[in-house]
Amino acid sequence: MGNKLTRSHAVRDGSGSIGRRTRRTAAGALGAAVLAMVAAACGTPSPFPPTPNPYTAPSQGNGPNGSFYAIPPVPSGTLNGQLLYYVPATSGQINNANLWTVAYASTDAVGAPDVVTGTVVVPTAAWSGSGPRPIVSYAVGTQGLGSDCAPSKMLVSGLEYEDPNINAAVAAGYAVAVTDYQWGGTTNTPPLQYMVGLSAGHAVLDMARVAPQIPNSGLSLGAPVIVWGYSQGGNAAGMAGQLWKTYQPSVNLIGVAAGGVPGDLPAVGISLDGGAFAGFELATVVGFHAAYPDLPFTSLMNATGSAAVTQATQHGECVGNDVTDYAGKSLTNYTVGGTTITQALALGNWTPDLLANSPGNPGSSIAVPVYNFRGLIDEIIPTTVEDGVYANWCKDGTVVQAATYPGDHALTIFEGQSDVLTFISNRLAGKTPVNSCTTNPSSL
Repeated sequence: MGNKLTRSHAVRDGSGSIGRRTRRTAAGALGAAVLAMVAAACGTPSPFPPTPNPYTAPSQGNGPNGSFYAIPPVPSGTLNGQLLYYVPATSGQINNANLWTVAYASTDAVGAPDVVTGTVVVPTAAWSGSGPRPIVSYAVGTQGLGSDCAPSKMLVSGLEYEDPNINAAVAAGYAVAVTDYQWGGTTNTPPLQYMVGLSAGHAVLDMARVAPQIPNSGLSLGAPVIVWGYSQGGNAAGMAGQLWKTYQPSVNLIGVAAGGVPGDLPAVGISLDGGAFAGFELATVVGFHAAYPDLPFTSLMNATGSAAVTQATQHGECVGNDVTDYAGKSLTNYTVGGTTITQALALGNWTPDLLANSPGNPGSSIAVPVYNFRGLIDEIIPTTVEDGVYANWCKDGTVVQAATYPGDHALTIFEGQSDVLTFISNRLAGKTPVNSCTTNPSSL
């Protein structure tokens, strides 16, 4: 189905043209730059160079053409989690906190360096607990493929729907670091790598390293870190936990809260096909092609499919559009000869790549306690998929506290808020974690 490309990554070079970059390992991404040693809060040594000057005006921008979201190539020798540039931000949604929009170095699904944007939120009130202020690396759920939908932009515009959870974490005294994921919000890259768990897990872990590098943030690189995410964020949070020890072990991770987790992405896609939330299926196909451009994609699309992809990736196409514009559609509506999703999954590396980015596969344990939760009437992620994530984590030795809530997919993100905050406070207090695996290992 079309020409097969070597595993590589579409990026913009400094001139703004699309180029190709070949696979690079995470170790290679560290480079061999001579690093200046500076001290973060609480005296934790920093491996990062001195923080760059803030992004102050378009004419002085660090990105190409002076635009914050027109990201530059990753400088040679840059460390994963290194702050590249930043700007103070404001949000009418977030209370009693200082905000910064940031751009930082990370690594994509195939090990190539990339630049990711996000938001750091630090309470204005002094931290009253012991040790350095904790950092919650918060992984948002689906925002949409459009570049205007990135959480860093939504927070500034006052339209970020997950602000209740962010505000609750701030009220508890925690700093919150919110990634936009790979290419979310950027204006000179392929689309957001939607549901690509490897790149998202990297972005979530690196975001926790970025926050303390902001001057006068009062944060420490040695601060305890908790990852919290639901739905797409549950995918990212689960993958972050699984990747932590091998990708970013310098993060002081003490717990992961992952809800509505879309493990087994092929099964999720089949379940969504032709249903009310089929737009998430289309978005996943687009996101994976952005991350793995050698996957059969363009050759599969008929004229309707090409038009749907173009529409879905317009700047203002956010999660509401994903639902309303594509409800009831099947992949057969978009493919040459009516190729079904089952047939498409058998082509190229679609199934292996989807599974490689699915949290909770057999053999994918998390080395810190996990709070895993779902809604009893979740209409988006099949119960069998969520139960499979939980069961596999248990079988592989993860300590999992499991919970269910009475709501559907959307409601459960907030129904779990209080219990997630309790889980976080218990982890900070060093309490013995609840392990549901010992009493109910087969399902939630």
